[in-house]
Amino acid sequence: MKTNIINVLSRRLAPALIVLSALAMLIPWSAQASTIRTIDVPGAVSTAGQGINASGDFVGFWNDATSSHGFLFAKGAFLLFDVPGSADTAGRGINSRGDIVGEYDTDGITFHGYLRSGNTFTTIDFPGAATTNPNAINASGDIVGFWDDGVNFHGFLRTKNGVFTAINYPGATDTQAYGINDKGDIVGRYSSDGLLSTHGFLLSKNGTFSTIDFPSGINTSARSINSSGDIVGTYNASDSFLLSKGVFTTTDVPGATLTNNRGINARGDISGNYIDGAGNEHGFILTK
Repeated sequence: MKTNIINVLSRRLAPALIVLSALAMLIPWSAQASTIRTIDVPGAVSTAGQGINASGDFVGFWNDATSSHGFLFAKGAFLLFDVPGSADTAGRGINSRGDIVGEYDTDGITFHGYLRSGNTFTTIDFPGAATTNPNAINASGDIVGFWDDGVNFHGFLRTKNGVFTAINYPGATDTQAYGINDKGDIVGRYSSDGLLSTHGFLLSKNGTFSTIDFPSGINTSARSINSSGDIVGTYNASDSFLLSKGVFTTTDVPGATLTNNRGINARGDISGNYIDGAGNEHGFILTK
């Protein structure tokens, strides 16, 4: 029922979305005005940074020769972790209390979500889903992500009380939720052709959808939103952006062949991962 209400509201908003996209501005990013810190787990084959909280605590996953493992980088030190009994673990999002969400598998195929609070892991599976992938958690403990019904992806919101609500962009075949701020605004991506082409979206707390497309770009994905409404994400196959007050800014790591923005906190710090010219993957934190 909640999803049906969301769909009706988004249709009413559609004319305004076209105007919003047309008025969006594009400016280049000045690397000189920012500081980029590369984050690599010692001994890792690769490090894939993901979300960041208001304190600058940074989560993600790292790979050894055979599997993936979660990490937390806080106050200059790494905490490495795995869901007990898992074959692979990935950290995706972290809130101001230090709660972490992500996914794990035990067979290399079927993904389950988890919540790590302190040293306690709780499995999170959308009812009836083939796979569940949580991506972000806000200060209230609300979690967003996506689930797979065996054919298509659907977004979800799980409240701190454990109540699930499906999120489906009207008319889309697939919807994936990636970020939620402390106000309850949600961002992600949707597709009407089985993810061959994608568009970013903002689902406001009041239940209205807005489409987000990088100007002159393709395959936009909105990945994170802070409480000021700043949004980060990706476009094309290898580029990243910041959308703040209607202005798009490219935020590619200099010299990288691919940059993936994955998180933005209340201070405006951006986190994610990039691939260097030699093909190596690293985590990063961009601060201004």
